[in-house]
Amino acid sequence: MYEYKILTDRDARFSGKFDLDTLEATLNSYASEGWRVVDGFTAASVWKSSKTEIVVMLERERTAE
Repeated sequence: MYEYKILTDRDARFSGKFDLDTLEATLNSYASEGWRVVDGFTAASVWKSSKTEIVVMLERERTAE
């Protein structure tokens, strides 16, 4: 069984700074916790056409509890 995490440019790990270096460091940080990227895309707000968000979907195998 897998568990999933949705990462956006508003994630706390970016500390308000979203750029390629910060994204790479953030993804490597999640990878060290067992997460892997399964998809990435942009999502636009239906109500505010000027607001676009970067979304990255992560997954990892769920550990036995």
